[in-house]
Amino acid sequence: MKTSLMMAVAAVGVLGLGACDNSTNDVVRAPAPDMAPEPLSRDEAKAATNEAALALGMTRKALEDADLVNAQGQDLGDVESLVTDASGTVTHFVVELDGPGDVQVLLPLAQVKAETRTDGKSPDLVTQLTSGELAALPRYNPPR
Repeated sequence: MKTSLMMAVAAVGVLGLGACDNSTNDVVRAPAPDMAPEPLSRDEAKAATNEAALALGMTRKALEDADLVNAQGQDLGDVESLVTDASGTVTHFVVELDGPGDVQVLLPLAQVKAETRTDGKSPDLVTQLTSGELAALPRYNPPR
């Protein structure tokens, strides 16, 4: 499974997460040191979102509706956007953690897999990280 996920991630190319609200700020390019992230164009963001969803075996709509949960199904947060590297490959999800303060962290794509739900709702994104490990991830600083 890990190999197939890594192959899918490698094939992604231009992952621009749209698990958000379909605005172009939902997919950003990772910044140079000490700089703000750079939003992708609408077309780049749409392509990246579609490719990210395919890499996870989901539809774009399912990705946009997915929750981040742990292996036990406990809700840990919501995916707000995607972050790409300079080549356009999605590397991270921006996750708003459940709890006080609307803390947003950068969750590496390799730490997430899609899991089908038995209740007919959109698939969840599952991580093996605990809520404490998520809280210790680097904070996300949105574009200014």
